[in-house]
Amino acid sequence: MVDQSAAATGMTAPVIPRPRIARLVNLPVWIWLVVIVLLPNALLIGCSLMRISNGFIAFDPSLVNYQRLWGSSGFWTLLGRTLKLSLVASGIAALVAYPLAFFVGRIVRRNKALIVTLVLVPLWISLLMRVFAWRLILGQSGLLNSFLVSSGVLDRPSEAFLYTSASVILVFTYIAIPYIFIATLNAFEKLPQSLLEASEDSGASSLQTFLHVVWPLTRRSLAIGVSLAFLITVGDFVTPSMIGGIDGTTIGVLISSQFGMANNWPYGAAVAIVLMLCCGAIVGLVMAACPQRGVLLGDEGARPASGAPSARGRWLKIGGMTGVFAVILFLYAPIALMAFFSFNDSKMQLFPLAGLSLRWYFDLVHNDGLIVAAQRSLIVAFFVITFSTIVGTAFALLLHYGRVSGARFCEFAIALPIAMPGVVLGIVMVLGTEMLRIPSGLVRTVVGQSSFVLPVTMMLVLARLRRLDPSLLEASLDLGADKLRSFLFVLLPLIRGAVASGALLGLTLSADDVMVTLFLAGPSQTLPIWVFNQMRFGFTPTVNAVFTLLAVACLLIVVAASRIGGRLGRPVAQNDA
Repeated sequence: MVDQSAAATGMTAPVIPRPRIARLVNLPVWIWLVVIVLLPNALLIGCSLMRISNGFIAFDPSLVNYQRLWGSSGFWTLLGRTLKLSLVASGIAALVAYPLAFFVGRIVRRNKALIVTLVLVPLWISLLMRVFAWRLILGQSGLLNSFLVSSGVLDRPSEAFLYTSASVILVFTYIAIPYIFIATLNAFEKLPQSLLEASEDSGASSLQTFLHVVWPLTRRSLAIGVSLAFLITVGDFVTPSMIGGIDGTTIGVLISSQFGMANNWPYGAAVAIVLMLCCGAIVGLVMAACPQRGVLLGDEGARPASGAPSARGRWLKIGGMTGVFAVILFLYAPIALMAFFSFNDSKMQLFPLAGLSLRWYFDLVHNDGLIVAAQRSLIVAFFVITFSTIVGTAFALLLHYGRVSGARFCEFAIALPIAMPGVVLGIVMVLGTEMLRIPSGLVRTVVGQSSFVLPVTMMLVLARLRRLDPSLLEASLDLGADKLRSFLFVLLPLIRGAVASGALLGLTLSADDVMVTLFLAGPSQTLPIWVFNQMRFGFTPTVNAVFTLLAVACLLIVVAASRIGGRLGRPVAQNDA
């Protein structure tokens, strides 16, 4: 309605949205939260209370599955092995990534952005590719055995490097290092130099400065990184099935088999519930062991004056750069080796190469199964990215500007699939899509992948919105622009970098996903599922060519993301200034 006094002056008062309209606008957030997050998890709990009778689920609530688990020594052995492998790998990765983040964040000045990019790029490259590359190194005819035999250390190739618990820990560590590095790097960059100088001026040694200044301010970030690495590896059933063998079998393989060949969904759901409870308890203990002491405000303080470094400083820098190169070599050597073998003229992955050839790349053109799977992956990725980018951005705007009741809870709950073990998220989405009568195939795959791609876009946009100056949008409204014009010409230019980054990151997540898609795709295999089945049931050198092309595509996406982010970020930086 128009206020009478305002009408007398020829101006209209701003229309205040009615509470009922505001609730209707916020309704999509709660619909997504209930249908995609809460209800499927409730179904998982309910399914775990059922039992199997004559091959069908009997709706007879009981604790029979949990009683079976309680009395199964094999289950507890498998659970203990799973948690141990992930914890040991996360711990080793922390010992590597934490000092690496300290060196890059506090000491490196030149080429810092390049080093950070090199450490993080493997996160964009297919997990299947990285795991498969380790098979080429650790296998009986792999690089390690070839080197040891040719150098005379071994008389014949050994079987001790692959299909062991140690090989699983090695690959889990390889996967975890970039996650812990990026989680702790920001804390070191924000560490005020003035605190370190004050500690030294007070007579504290380097060890005392670390224990009483650096560690209390960075341990929470380390705990977050270790928790993230633990959750990613504990739900990974791809690596154990390809690298671990019998000694490296984890509970993720058991859960996937219960929803597959065994067809005992209630028992598999009970195993998943126990795994989630154990993971939650461990993450809680890790976070409690690293409480927050102090707040990093982002002021790095004054840097030491440049000058001739001391002898100790020179040796420290030389040792640090050696460690950086060693970590980068560790991250890229498996990928480079697999790309190298993609040009091998022989079917055998042996050194020396039989000759250089492009035959495996030409074979891809005539592989109908691969082409169809690649087309499905592109279709799925298109719909996932389109939907997740639009809806994820809308959810971020609603949670930040709208009056969503329980906004913090909604934000946490919508992001929950990101923190769930992959195998658990897969079966949760199976139960949810079954309840909604969504047939297995492309539609179900799009819904399942959107459950973890949409929160990524939402959180990136939310983080950007919270750094904006609210007076910019208020000024646009005060100058007479309506909400649509203010969004298009003021707000969107400020957040489009985050939106584009979320879309590109979502593209890599969709194109690489195996653990969720494997449960949802059915006979409509995407490219990662096609490759995974090829590696499970027999090796073909075309896999090397496929992975090399995927790696090149991922690198191009990284370059595009950095350039788009830089270009779109220029007006943002200018406006912020």
